[in-house]
Amino acid sequence: MNAVNLGCRLMLAMVFALAAVGKARGRRPFEDFIQTLANFGLPRTLAGAPLAAALILTEAASALLLLVGVWAGYVLALLLLVGFTLGIAWVLRREEKVACRCFGASNAPVSAAHLVRNGLLLIITLVGAVSHPAASGGLAVGMGVIAGTVGAMAGLFVTRWDDLVFLFRGPQSLAALSRTRRD
Repeated sequence: MNAVNLGCRLMLAMVFALAAVGKARGRRPFEDFIQTLANFGLPRTLAGAPLAAALILTEAASALLLLVGVWAGYVLALLLLVGFTLGIAWVLRREEKVACRCFGASNAPVSAAHLVRNGLLLIITLVGAVSHPAASGGLAVGMGVIAGTVGAMAGLFVTRWDDLVFLFRGPQSLAALSRTRRD
């Protein structure tokens, strides 16, 4: 295993595990996620509990597969990220204000910052996938600890993306944006 692969795997596993837990941690976050799928423009017949549950299970499966080092974890991560990124782009193109429920609780509206975040995650996925075949052999314990720590911390950092954007840009809640549009 190489350090790059380990860091990428742990970062993505952290992101997808926290995303799945955030959406499935209770009835309200799950219902909010279902509503977000509908707000993203999916037909009401499709954007229901079965799709929401399937996405959450796919996120959890990707996290688990990445942790055990299976190639399919990268494939699932790539499919999820491409789908989510296309959904965000679609919402932005329609100029609608939709809450980002990427990690369950955020009321931050989907913005270009979410495209940047997903773009970075797509790059990490591709770098990890490319380095995966080269990940044979041993990894020094010290290097493994550093790579694993950096990967896990980067994953936590990404899950707090809306908070980081808030620090740089200031608050932009859906309610405030709605009032601004009406005035």
